[in-house]
Amino acid sequence: MKRIGWTAALVLGTGLLTACGSGGGDAPMATVITDRPTPITTAESATSAAPSTSSPSMTTAPSTTTASPTSPAAAQAKPQDYAGKAPGWYYFSSPSGKFECGIAVLQSSIAGCHGSLPDSAPEVPGSGASGTAVKPNAVQLIAGSPAKFESLGDPKFHRFDGPAAALPYGEVLTVPGSGSTNGLRCSVDEQTGVTCTDQVGHGFTVSDESFDLR
Repeated sequence: MKRIGWTAALVLGTGLLTACGSGGGDAPMATVITDRPTPITTAESATSAAPSTSSPSMTTAPSTTTASPTSPAAAQAKPQDYAGKAPGWYYFSSPSGKFECGIAVLQSSIAGCHGSLPDSAPEVPGSGASGTAVKPNAVQLIAGSPAKFESLGDPKFHRFDGPAAALPYGEVLTVPGSGSTNGLRCSVDEQTGVTCTDQVGHGFTVSDESFDLR
């Protein structure tokens, strides 16, 4: 009786080991199959995402480089081409001939114009009689101070030693300052007229129809 029981137990144990061995062989196959697609899918999505992020930056770069040539710097006139015989004086006229202008580098740099001032220009004290209001005959900018209309006894900005060269539209005549005064620059626009400014924001724009003093 004892020997029969031990044999039956041995046969039963062998059957159980065989059953576990066949079932355990299928489980690792399932685990390997489900684990492999995960890293493959992630790698493919990462590589496919890379071109989509790089392509927008490729289209942005050309638009930035093509925009810069649309704003070229204004042409600079040569001061020596407008120099008068008196030291420190530079004269020019507008291409239309309506204005004669000058820049002077003295103890204080000044710029101004005579010519066809607009009818809307306010009256100013007369040069010979300060109590009398008269039409101005000049507009003047002293560097560091606001521009204003003036009645001058002498045509300060007219060149007497020869004709003043015309300053072409769109060119800028810049004259450095002297000592503690800052420089001045002037230009002529066909629509707005003559503009002269200092380096701190004061200046004037004047035509035969309108003006702006600042």
